Amino acid sequence: MRPLAMVCLLLTASLLGACACQCAGTTVTGWSGPTQLSQRWMIGIERIQGDVLPVLPYTNRFLADLAAMPNTQVVYLGPGRNGFLFAADPVRRLRVAPWLHGEGNCMTFTYTVYREGQQLATYGMAVPALVAGMESDPACVDRAASEFYWSLVRQGL
Repeated sequence: MRPLAMVCLLLTASLLGACACQCAGTTVTGWSGPTQLSQRWMIGIERIQGDVLPVLPYTNRFLADLAAMPNTQVVYLGPGRNGFLFAADPVRRLRVAPWLHGEGNCMTFTYTVYREGQQLATYGMAVPALVAGMESDPACVDRAASEFYWSLVRQGL
């Protein structure tokens, strides 16, 4: 990288840091609700349709993204795997069946909500694709995991 470009980059970073310090005490407008799940949820993730076997890079990335979110415990629900862990939590569970690029979207989900051992409801969700060719598959998975989590928060789970 050229020295002038490096100086410009450092100057921009320092200005953004100063702005972040000035804005630290303010609140974000547009959403006044909770910013995380109200209680811990067990989230069981099935293999993402369209993921590459045997490595499952997108399923593993989706698992890691959701596991990093507050109040989540995430388990992979592959064929014959971890079903006992998922079923062992009788209080709050979500079973998620994701599909990468399903129906032309970035990602499509079907998820089932269980409380107190009873199935309450099954929902569907689609995270729309960005402009064609502008988003990599890993970026799509990251964005979909984040949007899925915030959707759960907005539902009051």
